[in-house]
Amino acid sequence: MIRIGHAAGIDNATIARALGRTKAAVGTHVRRMIKDETIGNLPTCYAADKLAEMLRREGGRK
Repeated sequence: MIRIGHAAGIDNATIARALGRTKAAVGTHVRRMIKDETIGNLPTCYAADKLAEMLRREGGRK
Protein backbone atom coordinates (compact mmCIF):
# COMPACT_ATOMS: atom_id res chain seq x y z
CA MET A 1 0.00 0.00 0.00
CA ILE A 2 2.81 2.41 0.83
CA ARG A 3 4.45 1.68 -2.54
CA ILE A 4 1.20 2.35 -4.39
CA GLY A 5 0.52 5.57 -2.53
CA HIS A 6 4.05 6.80 -3.17
CA ALA A 7 3.78 5.95 -6.89
CA ALA A 8 0.47 7.83 -7.07
CA GLY A 9 2.07 10.94 -5.55
CA ILE A 10 0.19 10.70 -2.25
CA ASP A 11 2.11 12.30 0.60
CA ASN A 12 3.35 10.23 3.54
CA ALA A 13 0.95 11.87 6.01
CA THR A 14 -2.10 10.86 3.96
CA ILE A 15 -0.80 7.31 3.51
CA ALA A 16 -0.11 7.11 7.25
CA ARG A 17 -3.64 8.23 8.17
CA ALA A 18 -5.18 5.73 5.75
CA LEU A 19 -3.12 2.86 7.18
CA GLY A 20 -3.27 3.90 10.84
CA ARG A 21 0.50 4.40 11.02
CA THR A 22 2.77 7.33 11.78
CA LYS A 23 4.15 9.60 9.07
CA ALA A 24 7.67 8.71 10.25
CA ALA A 25 7.01 4.97 9.87
CA VAL A 26 5.75 5.45 6.32
CA GLY A 27 8.76 7.64 5.50
CA THR A 28 11.12 4.97 6.85
CA HIS A 29 9.50 2.33 4.66
CA VAL A 30 9.65 4.57 1.58
CA ARG A 31 13.35 5.32 2.12
CA ARG A 32 14.10 1.61 2.63
CA MET A 33 12.24 0.65 -0.56
CA ILE A 34 14.05 3.38 -2.52
CA LYS A 35 17.39 2.17 -1.17
CA ASP A 36 16.77 -1.48 -2.05
CA GLU A 37 15.17 -0.48 -5.37
CA THR A 38 11.83 -2.17 -4.74
CA ILE A 39 9.75 1.03 -4.64
CA GLY A 40 8.68 0.45 -8.26
CA ASN A 41 7.40 -3.11 -7.70
CA LEU A 42 3.69 -2.43 -8.17
CA PRO A 43 0.72 -4.73 -8.75
CA THR A 44 -1.21 -4.46 -12.00
CA CYS A 45 -2.13 -0.91 -12.98
CA TYR A 46 -5.85 -1.40 -12.34
CA ALA A 47 -5.30 -2.64 -8.79
CA ALA A 48 -2.77 0.12 -8.09
CA ASP A 49 -5.21 2.81 -9.29
CA LYS A 50 -8.03 1.46 -7.12
CA LEU A 51 -5.80 1.17 -4.04
CA ALA A 52 -4.43 4.70 -4.57
CA GLU A 53 -8.01 5.98 -4.76
CA MET A 54 -8.80 4.24 -1.45
CA LEU A 55 -5.70 5.73 0.20
CA ARG A 56 -6.73 9.23 -0.86
CA ARG A 57 -10.27 8.71 0.43
CA GLU A 58 -9.36 7.00 3.71
CA GLY A 59 -6.33 9.20 4.40
CA GLY A 60 -8.19 12.46 3.96
CA ARG A 61 -8.47 14.70 6.97
CA LYS A 62 -11.70 14.16 8.86
